[in-house]
Order: sequence, then structure tokens, then C-alpha cells
Amino acid sequence: MPFLFELSTPTTINFEPLLTDPSGSRIGQLAAANATRGAMRTTIKECKQNSGDRDWFKAVRTIEDYLPHLLGLMDAVEKDILLMPSDIVFSWRPTLSSRRVRSSPRISSPSFYYELAFVLLNLGFALSNTSNSLVNSMGSYEHGTEAERRAGDGKLNSAAETLCRASGIFEFLSKEIIPKWEKYHPSGIVDLRSARPPELSREAANGLAQQTLADAERLAIRRLLSRSAMDRHSNPGAGLPKSHPSPALLAKLELNVHHLYSSAKDAFKLASGVGEISSSLRSYVSEGRQLALGRGYKWLALEAGEQASQNGEAISWLNLSREALKAVCSGPVLAVRNGSLKNDWARKKAKIEQELEEIQKFLKAYEQLNRTVCVFTFIRFFASRSTCHLSDAEAWNDVLKSKVTFEPIPAGATLLARVPGGRAALSMKPYTMPPPLQKDFGAYTPSGVTEWADSDDEDAPSSTREPDQAYC
Repeated sequence: MPFLFELSTPTTINFEPLLTDPSGSRIGQLAAANATRGAMRTTIKECKQNSGDRDWFKAVRTIEDYLPHLLGLMDAVEKDILLMPSDIVFSWRPTLSSRRVRSSPRISSPSFYYELAFVLLNLGFALSNTSNSLVNSMGSYEHGTEAERRAGDGKLNSAAETLCRASGIFEFLSKEIIPKWEKYHPSGIVDLRSARPPELSREAANGLAQQTLADAERLAIRRLLSRSAMDRHSNPGAGLPKSHPSPALLAKLELNVHHLYSSAKDAFKLASGVGEISSSLRSYVSEGRQLALGRGYKWLALEAGEQASQNGEAISWLNLSREALKAVCSGPVLAVRNGSLKNDWARKKAKIEQELEEIQKFLKAYEQLNRTVCVFTFIRFFASRSTCHLSDAEAWNDVLKSKVTFEPIPAGATLLARVPGGRAALSMKPYTMPPPLQKDFGAYTPSGVTEWADSDDEDAPSSTREPDQAYC
């Protein structure tokens, strides 16, 4: 399941006293920017306060509504249509630092690019969470009817496409927006790198792009396996059903997921700023990396055993797979309020145990086949030498040599030198920002902006809101 992000929250800002309109024609534009930013802030805080169903679609929509207004202000300031007597200081509460969200201080910066970077970051987060919500609502749809499976496949496709959109936004943030922010920052790039949130570094944004793309590819693999999963559930037993995709293809897809998570892990280590990337996200990436590696080895084992009848090689691949999957459960369990992380860990552990059970089943089957082949070889040898006796030392020596060398189990290091390259199932969707709004909006009436949106109280009480739930 895709990672569930906590959205970052901004403080309130009123653009009207901060930007001067010499011509008097942009008053409506300032009011519209205030209104859409307020609506965005309200929705973000609702998502943070509600522990039940969160409306991530609404979060995406309100962020996208504000974006062209923000770009319109930036364009007007750059062209001196709107004047800025002094720098506007934007303040956001980061959520990917190593500290808890509640205790994380707001970080301020006098730059429109800082505001734009956080808006795009939140847009990527909200899209990823939309995918998370969609996948979470599906359950084990592969075990239902054919109609349910087809409908579930469609939802998985939609969830994967949403993650590809998020990946493209993070990539755009890393390569376009953050470099411009660094270039035009008045205090210089050195001061900026030491004072900004770690999630707004080029490295972290690039890591997020790789991580969300890996999440999307995991969904694509699940979609590819849905038909065979349904057949195996209906007719359990040894062997792969005819509807099963090529194990060699699945191995390459999983190895590419492993590569993407590895790239994300390395990028998060390089992220600079106030603190470091949160342990929950770094653990998620590390676990996903190991899980993909273990599954990749498993499919290489099935390719060797099922397709090429190389039982010894299959046994060695399965041993490597088992080692990789056991490493997923070797990390410490962190204590988090409401036990959300413990529950998530329990689900992960159950999934790993299921994978290990399947590996053990195939391992026993291939070991039995290997012994059977050796016995047949033994019988054929004596049948070809009808004059030999069990006391014939030379004959026994030949038999033992035949038994040892017929289906050898290669060392793991030998196989690791032959691991194939990965293969991408999907690609990130390139992101293009909307054009800036430049027209006069007249007397703009804010809609859907409550007094709560204008409050800086992060924990504003609400009789309809449940306590905040920690993410996993």
C-alpha cells in the first residue's frame, strides 16, 4: 500500500496589505488569492484533524485551485503590476522532518518560491494519499468474482496513474522549482540549505519521485498477477496456473522496484536542511526495497525451476529470497501513539510470513524433485551396469560422483553475479504547471473559508472532528 503522508500546513496570509496595486485593477485578484489559499488551508487542516475517512480528492482540488492564483501573483510581482514594498514571509509547518509533527516548528522564508514549493509538495502528498485511500478500500479483490476482479483492476490502474502524477510533480519540484528558489534566495544557497525543511531539498524531492514511482510499479505488478491470484485461490495446489505471467518478467519488474526504492533511500540520506527525513518514511523505503528484492529472487527461482527444470538453481534462489524477506522483519518496532505504527507493522509481518510460507512450499517441492532426480539417476546407472555388485567400490564411487554432480545447488554469490537488470512497468507523468491567472476578478466573495481557516491554532477544537491519527 502506498505511503500515507501528513500534509504540511501554512499560516494565514492576507495579500491585500502586503502587495500594492497602483492601478487599482488587481484588488479582485488579491481577494481571490486570499480566498483560495484559505480554502486550501481549511481542507489541509480537516485532513489532519479527521482520523476517519479523509477527503483527499478535495485536498487535491483545493490545492490545484490555489496554484494558478499563486502563479498569477508571482507573475504580477515580476512584471511590477503589483508592487511588494517588503518581502512577504511565508511560514509552513513541515511534516517529513525527524521530529514529531506536533512539536515541529514552523519554518519561514521570504520567498514566493518557498510558498510554491510547499504547495507542489502538498499536491504530490495529496495525490499519493488519494491512491492510498483507493487501494485501502479494495481489500483482497482478487478473491472475488470475475466482475469484481475486473473492477478492481480498473481501480488499481487509476491508483497507479495517480502515483505516476505525484512522481512527476516531485520530479518537477526537484529539477525546476527548488533550483530557482536556491538561485534567487537573498541570503545565498549555503544559508538556505541549512535553514530549510529537509523535504524541500533537491535530493529529498527526487527521492519522493523515485519512491512514489516504485509504489506505482508495485500496484502494476499486483494488477498483472490478479488473474492468476484468482485462479490459485479457486484451485489451490502446487505449481503455477496457466494464467500466471512469466516468472522472468515478474523478476525484472520487482528488481526495478528494488532499484527505485534504493535510489530513494540514497537520496533521503543526502537530503539537507533542519533535521533529516523522518524515520517512518526511511523505514518504509528500506522495507519496500527488501521486499521487492526477495520477491525478485523468488521469481528467478520459479523461472529456473518451472521453466528450465533447474531444481538446484531454484533452491539457491529461494534461499536468497528467504534471507532478503527475513531482513524486512529484523528492524525495530517504533512505539507511536494510538498504536497505528504497531498495527501497520503487524500487517507487514503477516504479509512477509505469507511470502515465507510460499517460499518454503516451493523450496520443499524443489528439494524433493532434486532428490527424486538423483534416485532415478542412481537406478539408471545400475541398470546400465548389470554386472556390477553393491560391493564394487569402483561402481559406488561412480554412483556417488553422479549423485553429487547431477543437480548441484550453486552458491548464492554465484547467482548474484547473474542477477538481470530491472524492467520498468510504468513511467512518471511529466508535470506542467497551469498558466498564471492574470485577469481582474472584481469583487471576489470567498466561499467555503471558515473562521477556523483564519486561525493559527493547529489544534482548533471541533465537535465533529476526531483526534489526529499518526501515519505509518
